[in-house]
Amino acid sequence: MENVSLPMIWSHVIGQKRLKKQLEYLFSSSQVPHAQLFTGLSGYGGLPLAIEFALGLLEYESSDPRPSELGKISQHADLHFVYPVVKKSNEKHVYAQDYSSEWSTFLDRQPYGNYTSWFDAIEVGNKQGIISVAEIEKLHHKMYLKAFYGKRKVCILWGLEKMNAQAANAFLKLLEEPPEQTFFLLLAEEVELVLPTLLSRCQQLVLGPIEEEALKLALPETTPNPNQLVTQAEGDYGRLLLMLDQSENKEREMLLISGLRNAFKAKGNKAVVLELMEWASQLASLGREEQKAFLSYGIQFFRDSFLTNYPVNDLVHFRSETGFELSKFAPYVHSGNISELISLFEKTHYHILRNGSAKMLFADLALKLTRLINLPDKARS
Repeated sequence: MENVSLPMIWSHVIGQKRLKKQLEYLFSSSQVPHAQLFTGLSGYGGLPLAIEFALGLLEYESSDPRPSELGKISQHADLHFVYPVVKKSNEKHVYAQDYSSEWSTFLDRQPYGNYTSWFDAIEVGNKQGIISVAEIEKLHHKMYLKAFYGKRKVCILWGLEKMNAQAANAFLKLLEEPPEQTFFLLLAEEVELVLPTLLSRCQQLVLGPIEEEALKLALPETTPNPNQLVTQAEGDYGRLLLMLDQSENKEREMLLISGLRNAFKAKGNKAVVLELMEWASQLASLGREEQKAFLSYGIQFFRDSFLTNYPVNDLVHFRSETGFELSKFAPYVHSGNISELISLFEKTHYHILRNGSAKMLFADLALKLTRLINLPDKARS
């Protein structure tokens, strides 16, 4: 790769000074590897970072002095995207480009969004978004075509862990024999789910939490308690935005509290067990991504409940959207059940991730939750 200047201004990337400098050095010294893997939570900004870097590789320069929306500047003939999708109806195959309009809107509105945000945007329902082998075969063909502008081609693949095994093996062949002047910028949140041989073909760049000062600057000036919000966001801009708009968490809170109340009453009461099973069925009817988001919310809820029993309020993230008083519930989460409660939700999350039967998993969770939440605190008895 010849030495050229870098035309990037990082206008859509919040913070991440260290990684920006690292990427700028790789570019200016002509040491950009053909495959790079950005790992870390979506809220840390891997996607906008990869897009801006890709546009730098493509020597993109906007004629508009004002920063354009990310979806707009991503419309480059030599920039290709792959991301998890689902079939809209009865098609034999579905490709990322079938959702190009939705993707452009997503980049404009939620570039720090995670898989749940994306699947909500395309309304997958109870389906599981994947990257298929047909998608990779099509990508293979595209990347071997001559670049539209006769220079480089870049592929951004968002959701590397969403590939099925067949697709991962096909993609491995593409990385083993990459076309000239072609670069792959890959992104994954859960790197442990990625085929190890794929990892070995990439230079891995780990995104850490966004600097607090950068997050503060990204907040509207009228934001109340900005320091507290930034601290609770833990470097995740996606989470910070969710905290500013808590409508989703309100629904999760109401659903979790409904289940907890039934779990309390279900011990020795068969009539309430039926209500608990209805609650489990309600969870099973949610989309897969929302099920995972609910379980993650539950894990944080139990951690916060446990910490509320101690004088460490600055570590408690929970802010009720329904008027629920965590301090009254907190004594029921103690050293005798906290580990098992978190483990129960983590294991359910693990099996949902691997397409386990939601109906069976949530029925099992409901019954075990009843036992655990009614355990006495031996340390206080």
